[in-house]
Amino acid sequence: MKLGKKLCRTVKKSFSLVLALTIVLSVCAVSGTLLNVFAATSSGQKIYINLTKNKEWEDFSSVTYRFAKDDGTVLKTDTVSKNSSGVFETTAPSGATRIELSSGVNFTLPEKTVAKDSRRIYLKNSNNTYNEAYAYSWVNDTDSNAEWPGVAMTKTSSESDYYYVDVKSSHKNVIFSNKGETQTSDLGINDSYSADNALYDASKSQWTNPFIKTLDISGASGDTEFYLTTDGSFKESKYLSVEASDKQSKATYKTVYVSNDDWKSLTKVYATFDYNDAYEGTVELTKDTKDTKVSGSVVFKGEIPAGALLRFHPNEHNLNGASSATSYPTGSEYDGSGYSDNTATYVKTARGEGWTKFSEIDNVNYGAVVENSFKDNPNIVGVDATYFDYWSDYEQLHDYLQSQGKKNDGDIENYWYQFDNFNSYISDIASKYQSTWKYPLYFGNMFKGDKWYSTFKTHATGLTNINNYDDNYYYAVNNSNGMKWGGGDYNQSLQGLMYNRLDSKGDLQVINGVKAPYFDAEALSTAKYNGAKVANVYKSSFPFRTTTDDAGVTTYEFTSKNAADNIYFTWDGLTPTKINYGAGKQYGVQDALTSFGGTQGNGYGIFPFNNTTGKGSDAQKNDELNTIDTSAGKGTSYNHNYGFGIRLDIDFRVPKDGLLADDKPATFNFSGDDDLWVYIGEDSTGADAELALDLAGDHKEASGSINFNSMTATADNVFADYSTPSSTSSSSTTVTVPSDEFWVGTDSAYADFCLHIWQDKTVGILHDGAYFIKPYKTSDGFYKFKKSQLGTNTEFDFEKYMNTSGKLYHATNLDDFYGKAWTVKQDSCTSYIPGETHAVNLGKVSKKINNGVQLDPNKTYHMVVFYMERGEAESNFSVNFTMTPANNDLKVTKALDTGNVVSEISDDLKANETFDYTIKENGNDTSGKGYKLTKSDGSTSNETLSNSGFTLKDNYIADFDNSFKTGNEMKVNESTDSSKLKYTTNWELVNNRVGSTISSGLTTNSAFNLVDPTDKKAYAQLQLDYTNKIVTAPLEISKNVVDEDGKTDYDTNQQFTFAIALDFDGDDSTYDYKTYPLEYQLKEKGASGYSNTAYRTPLDGSFTIKKGESIKLLNIPVGATYKITEKNVIGYVPYKVGNQDFNGTFVGTLAEAGNALKFINKVNPTNIAISVNKTLDGQAYSGSKFVYTLTGLESMDTAKQDADGKPIKTNSAKTISTNLETPDKNGKVEFKNLKLVTAGVYRFKITEALAEGENASDYKMDTNTWLAEIELLESGEVTAAKYIKVKSSDIEGKTDAQLATYFNNSSPVEKAVFENETTHGSATVNKKNQTGGNVSDTEFAVMKVSEEGIFTADDINTIIKDASMKTHMTSKKTDSNGQAVFDNLTIFKDGQGEFTKTNGNVVWSDSSDNYITGTSKYQTYCLFEYKPSEGYTPNYTLSYFTLPVEGNYNVTYNYVDGAITMPSASGDGMNGYVVLGLSVAGLAVTMFTGYAIYYGKVRKKRRARRRK
Repeated sequence: MKLGKKLCRTVKKSFSLVLALTIVLSVCAVSGTLLNVFAATSSGQKIYINLTKNKEWEDFSSVTYRFAKDDGTVLKTDTVSKNSSGVFETTAPSGATRIELSSGVNFTLPEKTVAKDSRRIYLKNSNNTYNEAYAYSWVNDTDSNAEWPGVAMTKTSSESDYYYVDVKSSHKNVIFSNKGETQTSDLGINDSYSADNALYDASKSQWTNPFIKTLDISGASGDTEFYLTTDGSFKESKYLSVEASDKQSKATYKTVYVSNDDWKSLTKVYATFDYNDAYEGTVELTKDTKDTKVSGSVVFKGEIPAGALLRFHPNEHNLNGASSATSYPTGSEYDGSGYSDNTATYVKTARGEGWTKFSEIDNVNYGAVVENSFKDNPNIVGVDATYFDYWSDYEQLHDYLQSQGKKNDGDIENYWYQFDNFNSYISDIASKYQSTWKYPLYFGNMFKGDKWYSTFKTHATGLTNINNYDDNYYYAVNNSNGMKWGGGDYNQSLQGLMYNRLDSKGDLQVINGVKAPYFDAEALSTAKYNGAKVANVYKSSFPFRTTTDDAGVTTYEFTSKNAADNIYFTWDGLTPTKINYGAGKQYGVQDALTSFGGTQGNGYGIFPFNNTTGKGSDAQKNDELNTIDTSAGKGTSYNHNYGFGIRLDIDFRVPKDGLLADDKPATFNFSGDDDLWVYIGEDSTGADAELALDLAGDHKEASGSINFNSMTATADNVFADYSTPSSTSSSSTTVTVPSDEFWVGTDSAYADFCLHIWQDKTVGILHDGAYFIKPYKTSDGFYKFKKSQLGTNTEFDFEKYMNTSGKLYHATNLDDFYGKAWTVKQDSCTSYIPGETHAVNLGKVSKKINNGVQLDPNKTYHMVVFYMERGEAESNFSVNFTMTPANNDLKVTKALDTGNVVSEISDDLKANETFDYTIKENGNDTSGKGYKLTKSDGSTSNETLSNSGFTLKDNYIADFDNSFKTGNEMKVNESTDSSKLKYTTNWELVNNRVGSTISSGLTTNSAFNLVDPTDKKAYAQLQLDYTNKIVTAPLEISKNVVDEDGKTDYDTNQQFTFAIALDFDGDDSTYDYKTYPLEYQLKEKGASGYSNTAYRTPLDGSFTIKKGESIKLLNIPVGATYKITEKNVIGYVPYKVGNQDFNGTFVGTLAEAGNALKFINKVNPTNIAISVNKTLDGQAYSGSKFVYTLTGLESMDTAKQDADGKPIKTNSAKTISTNLETPDKNGKVEFKNLKLVTAGVYRFKITEALAEGENASDYKMDTNTWLAEIELLESGEVTAAKYIKVKSSDIEGKTDAQLATYFNNSSPVEKAVFENETTHGSATVNKKNQTGGNVSDTEFAVMKVSEEGIFTADDINTIIKDASMKTHMTSKKTDSNGQAVFDNLTIFKDGQGEFTKTNGNVVWSDSSDNYITGTSKYQTYCLFEYKPSEGYTPNYTLSYFTLPVEGNYNVTYNYVDGAITMPSASGDGMNGYVVLGLSVAGLAVTMFTGYAIYYGKVRKKRRARRRK
């Protein structure tokens, strides 16, 4: 029986329970319906039950449902069949909060369903095992359903074999019994089938699926569908399967657009939802009929449920090429329903994907999306380009592409000013930001010199921020003569004309928040000014010629010099059809520099909107080599198109440290005219990219570069403006002086500008007898000084050079200088005045990009290049770079197919199983290549290949974004060696652009070319999907039992409980052993085969079988390590598994076949131990001078009662009796190996006696007896012994039954101790003078010695003189009665040491025999007088004695001055030896220190007396 659970409640506890229940019921009565805080169903509300996700329930064609309240009251019952949508449709009554589902149940369901916060346990009692079926449930010792044996179970009907009982949902364990008699072992309630209904089949001793589930529907609003998931729990869906995916009544649909240029050949795409819901639906998105408005993008339109987690994909029946899982954005600004509103748009490109507003995608009325003709040229790499053709006045008058030419020298001014209307368009935009957009950029040859000033003024008047004609810097922005006239030259660039970052959409900004109108594609595509169109925008490509040197370094280059590289459009009327590349002068377009007054003659330039037309055109009239006419189909003049811009978007990577294969830095280089800006960032759109290279201005050919090793961008020759220190200026080179610095404008006349100091000379440089401070830096046209350079100086002189003769100005009040810029001249120092030192020739200017941090070689970055031709005359463009342009993306994904394993195992495997891969490029090692790892939770990290390898788990993606070269052969090999489990492998290579399958295989190796098979120049987007399926096998377990001899068969009906835990990597550390709800089949004793019923273990992996039965555990992964643990059963021990010894835990590895184990138990009593502790003189005693006896007691009443109120008796222990003599070193006497078989309570008594032959007078014995109680539980566990101390005299003559009173009515303790003492003695010294008077203050000493007669007086002096040895002596002075008493003297050697002699020398021996450990040798002591009273001569006679003396433990010595009389010990004439007891040892140091002083004084006094 479960005796540990048979506690009865006292009357007081019962009354408390009733009182508490009464209070609760009264509160309920007052509260009324407030107890139910959940909503209930309303009449007519539809509840749909979907069982298709659960394999145990999916095949049922009908189910019985019962709507009920929280208390289980049934409101409606019916049986319903599965409808055409695969769900069970019910109509709820009003007021229901729960619904009970059942199917295939073989008994009448109880009148009520299980109530809220309860669970129902059914018992199948077909063999009538339990005539009176009781269930005792509990979660811990203080929380059970009733006192043992629990609650009587109720029959489901009068003729039924099924019983039930409702218990708390928190109860985890149950025992079924025949009203406390025949019973099961402790059973864990199986909750793997259902959280609230469980069924135990007593005939098979197995938990089985009741096929009854209760579902809480209190939170259901309106018609609601519930899914039964794979793990057996219900999940409420946001959708209804009876409704179409695009007409879900509970969903709110939002208009959504999907943009992906790679899907341009498709007419529709799909969105599948909801990955956060058991429901799965797919809706169509069709190509929008308005996509001419967004001709730059392919757009699909549809309706999706807001809040749904979904994926967009090109193929209806698979997710190849699909987007990442995403949801409609929640911002209110996305709630639009047309192109004019910000309807949510999902953009998917080769480089990335994400949501944006419709108005912010390529919502551009492109003149055309122009294909390139160089995609098949292996030596050309195209990058994304957007071309901006700004309309000239002539085009606005005479039609597009009718460019203005020069008729004769007389109209040259009009030739210079071709863009007045476009300039006015720019000016109008700039006027809104006049105070902050300081330098608008205008088009034309705005020359104001000589006779052309009035013409310039005519065209420039009214343009925003260009009216300061006399300011060379303002002028330089729009004509390079401004730099020349300002002291610079024509080839200088200007910086700060554009903001230092692109905006969040990757657009160029003039100031923060204001788009640069020159490259605002959306605005320019539709903009008009004065009724005329201002620009055309084309989306296309730009070619770069590639060359690879012997070191393997590839350079990408385009140079218009000498017509080495040329681009031109071919046309269909006024619409370009292709962008083309041509190499050589036959494709070149010459500039018209001579027509603008140039003297160096015409050169070749970049003119994408001009075409070669053979000889005779203005563009080619001086070109004798040009013989090719590329202008066919183009309605255009021969004249130059001078107003255009080009935006290049380049995805790129740099190698580690920015160094190439030849150890040279990766670079970007430019030279040309006019404006050029280069921005670099991480976002594929250019969003928030940082300005790297700034070469703006209407200059002639200027140059600059970017070094990706030093992370430095250098403009080779800069002309700067410091006209304002305001941070609002667009110039990045304005004066902003730190608060702890001051700057002084540079002057070429100052050979070595410095400060002369004289107060704090420690910070100065001594030169020519004076101290000076030099600028910490000279840059940007300033001498710069920091506060930290000045020390404590408060005044100084500005000096031209490091000599006091160069004094310019004496400065005081130093603090006034900080945070400002100054102009210092002879005898003057003034604040820097805007315009005074307006333009500065900075020369070469370098800046750190990305804060000087090198780019990550594992990341793809984005470069945006803006180039603009606006100054006419010539158009030079030369770019070369050695970064690697990005044009491919390879993703390797992992999916784990776990087949029929239970969901809990599946979840663990998917979370932990790792698979190793190697990837080779053209057969070469790929170590060091980078990739982005996306985990199943969506988190990402940047990783690097090591030994060409990487590792994936289920639903992981390794994204090799431009890690390899397009077209190269890739080989990927998977290894499952990192897993101990066995898998099959298959792979599929997918073209992720369109979702089509390229190839597939059933091996671990895959090989393919990294190229789009349909378009080898396209941005290759390949995805290699590896899928591994787990291989499983069953494990069979059978049971046999043998007798104690290990051979004889032993028949028993005992249940044996096992638990199986699985570890999927053996000794490795990823997994620990864990239990799962495994499915199994049962073969009963004598049966020929296994049942068809599949049972399931509880979550703890436990199952029970009897002798002769077998179970087959199903769907365990092959290679898993299993640990099978058998629960201890009283009276039985694990013995063998097959022929192997078995100690209760068996570990094995599952093979593909042949997994059969026979577990054998052997009958064996349980050994217990009772102990008592022993102390002697308060110390743990380990000697053998005592004997201890344990006596088992007969059966007697306990304080516990059974169900009928009768006392429960102990088991008899009368056969157990044993003696022990020697405790362990800790004084513990342990009676071991006491054999118990039957579970129950056992009682004993423990007594003590002196060992035979020992002297009883030497000891004081403990007068108590100890009673002991111990309980052997059904689990085989033994409770800690409880001890009760009683006086031996009180229980003398009592029977065992009479001892029950002491057990039942005494408070036990956890430890029993016999506490004995040794007899202690004393030595008394009486000191008298010759006349018989008492002598006080005479000091006597004692010490422990190894034997009598061992020392002389000189030996004593040796001891006293030794500071260490004398600490082992003690002394006492005689009192006024002449008496000194040494008491509490132990009689045995105590192991603390004694004096002895070695080789004639006195020594203290730290060790000696110790009576505590049983070597009880008597101790010898030495007594002597060593400090006489004043006026007396000491007697150095040594006396030795040992106690007891003739059986007496107290002795007396009578000392007479000058003589010692024999000691008195109940008689005269005895020589004795006194020992110093342990209790006075602590006084030794103090006493003998005093004695040493005394001894010296005595010697001095003696000498003095002799001198007298």
